[in-house]
Amino acid sequence: MSQQIVKIKETVFTEAGEYYATLMQDIEQSASHIDFETYIFDLDSLGRKVVEHLARASRRGVAVRLLLDGAGSSESSGALARQLSDAGVQVRIYHPLPWNVRHWELAVPRLPWLTKLQRLFSSIHSRNHRKICMIDHRLVWVGSFNVSQLHLSAAQGGMDWRDTALRLEGLDIEHLLYAFNSAWDNDRSLIPRQIFSPMTFRLNHMHRRKLRLDLLKRMAQTRTRIWITNAYFVPIASILRYLKKAARRGVDVRILLPGNSDMFFMTWASAVFYQALLKTGVRIYEYTDGVLHAKIMILDDWITVGSSNLDYLSFFRNLEAEIVISLTQTKKTIEDQFLNDLTHAEELTIDDCPQRPWWRKLFGHLLLYVKRWL
Repeated sequence: MSQQIVKIKETVFTEAGEYYATLMQDIEQSASHIDFETYIFDLDSLGRKVVEHLARASRRGVAVRLLLDGAGSSESSGALARQLSDAGVQVRIYHPLPWNVRHWELAVPRLPWLTKLQRLFSSIHSRNHRKICMIDHRLVWVGSFNVSQLHLSAAQGGMDWRDTALRLEGLDIEHLLYAFNSAWDNDRSLIPRQIFSPMTFRLNHMHRRKLRLDLLKRMAQTRTRIWITNAYFVPIASILRYLKKAARRGVDVRILLPGNSDMFFMTWASAVFYQALLKTGVRIYEYTDGVLHAKIMILDDWITVGSSNLDYLSFFRNLEAEIVISLTQTKKTIEDQFLNDLTHAEELTIDDCPQRPWWRKLFGHLLLYVKRWL
């Protein structure tokens, strides 16, 4: 008996309107399961549309679980839970802020309130930053889009955020389900012991150190290019060191960062590293056409897209998810998008560094002392 071969499909989304329309269409066509986790879920006009689709799916018998982050969705999560629970959707909040007492019941149940409060304080800086939607255990959405009208174009009532996500079919999503269930119950024991193999999905709910070392090894072995798009660039020392080494040995190192960030002070902190990187031959660009929020890594022919920033929180504290691109055409699409983004960016030179206001430089250096909370 021949084994059926499942064809992998990867579809890239960089335009927010198309992304949300297709995602809601998939939710509308779901038949059995929807497991959806996101850092921000705003109850704006876009968020209300997504709520309607999730509620309709639940009413027709689909098992819908929505996992919200307690900080990213702190203002909307209570109202979301009330609206969706009436439709049969299960809603939980990952690590609610301790002072949001009304959200405690939406965190992991069964724990005594004093134990729960202790956990919430101890985990206040550990967030679920993943943006994943799994539908019927066969479709997967992974990327940097939250559920927020901010990501839409100005013409659609948004703020022109520049993001990237992938819609995936034909992949084994067992590891994703383990990661979701672990966060859902806030219980790492639900994850079976497994061999470290970040070949398709790179999930940092376990093996953080191995993932970090694997990335550094890949950076050390690059021969032609390191192209990075990232929203929050406050790199740990090892990443900074390997970027400089790569540039010195002739690798084409280009880093695309926001010119305007949704966190205004982030560009000040990132600028602290510019001069040292530029001196080694790293090329730095600041995106000027909207708010850059995408997270992409291109190391020679190895490409990832997901939610991870190049900062302390993504490496050591937050839950993140990346997809390693497998199809040649998808890689070409990501490469072309990177080069197109550079046409909407300003390349910086070593002469640009002294021209930044002194007070921004001062604040940038001061922010590095609290980089574990940025």
